[in-house]
Amino acid sequence: MNRTRKHIKQKFPDELRLLIYLSQDSIESIPFDGNLPNIDWEEFLNLVIKHRLTSHVLKYAKFLAEHIPIPTYEKLMEIRLDRSKISLNFAIHAIRIYQKFEEFNIKHCFFKGPLLSLELYQDVGFRNFRDIDVLVDKQDVEKAKLIIEDLGFDCIYPNFKLSAKQQKANYSISHHYHFKHPAQITQVELHWNITNPKSFYGVETKDIIENCRKIKISNYNLPYISKIDNLVYQAAHGSIHQWYRLFWLKDFSVILANSSAEYLDKAYEKSKQLKLGRSFKQACYLSGLLFNSDLTIMNHQNIKSRLIKTALHSIRTTDLNQKGISGKLKLVLYRLRIKPTFKYHFDLLYRLRTHLTDWEIIRLNDRLFFLYYLLRPFLLIYKFVFKKKKLS
Repeated sequence: MNRTRKHIKQKFPDELRLLIYLSQDSIESIPFDGNLPNIDWEEFLNLVIKHRLTSHVLKYAKFLAEHIPIPTYEKLMEIRLDRSKISLNFAIHAIRIYQKFEEFNIKHCFFKGPLLSLELYQDVGFRNFRDIDVLVDKQDVEKAKLIIEDLGFDCIYPNFKLSAKQQKANYSISHHYHFKHPAQITQVELHWNITNPKSFYGVETKDIIENCRKIKISNYNLPYISKIDNLVYQAAHGSIHQWYRLFWLKDFSVILANSSAEYLDKAYEKSKQLKLGRSFKQACYLSGLLFNSDLTIMNHQNIKSRLIKTALHSIRTTDLNQKGISGKLKLVLYRLRIKPTFKYHFDLLYRLRTHLTDWEIIRLNDRLFFLYYLLRPFLLIYKFVFKKKKLS
């Protein structure tokens, strides 16, 4: 770990190191050998926004008052106040979805989003999340989709009506529908699988729902992902995204701190059973490295150095998915390393054969659906070139 700390000190810019310092549960002395360097405060602010750590930074008002320029502090406060204003909408809509799903007997389970914020920080608006995530069994998806639309949300992914063949294929290609409220800054993701591909997490949706617990929000007890599933899932979710946003890792470190040794042992055992031990080890190692989590459970044994390096590079820059075709290829190779099972590897590569974004470009009759698989390489090139022209 000392070697990795040296790498961070040499490679991470001062603005990012300051952000990590201000995201700790407690701070004692100024970093950088006792002297705050000439920080680019605009870049610092951009990093706070990228990594969604505004609330964590604002905990240290005294430090901010002494060291951070007033305009930067005011912008941080503005972001936090905006988040507080919309958090009530997220809570209200989560309750409305729960009520309607109960009314129509749709079994479901919330995860991430406002309920995770409430669980970890006792404040629905503390985390800077984007949407409400709710999981239902595949047989209830279309019924649940209509309910969410009846609640005033527009489906934006996909943003066109799928044919019968497309809808069936999309269940294996994607793992959620995405909705946005036209009048409020509120979004919903309706999941039929908790990860994409399904084989990455490898647990049946109905089992996750049946094992859920209750979390109280207002006067309602909403179904929420179990403690063990949450620990394993948070590690897996952050890992598949290379932890490029630090707030995922911060959340995981808080979960570690709030979990008993018994739960940690059970979560690690379940991770190994699901062949997600590498993700769990990576999550624990990075939590210890950046947020000083207690790692006695892991002892840093058999951590794949490439998984650590990829995550640190993504934290410093951005995720591989945003680095063009070469980045996407590296992302596939990275994800192949995370979980060493044939089923997951097959599903990961199979998903490259067609996608609903292809169906937007060319509309084919269901009888000609097979042509999408043949056209996929050309459509990928077309989308890449079109995107570059649009940006230029």
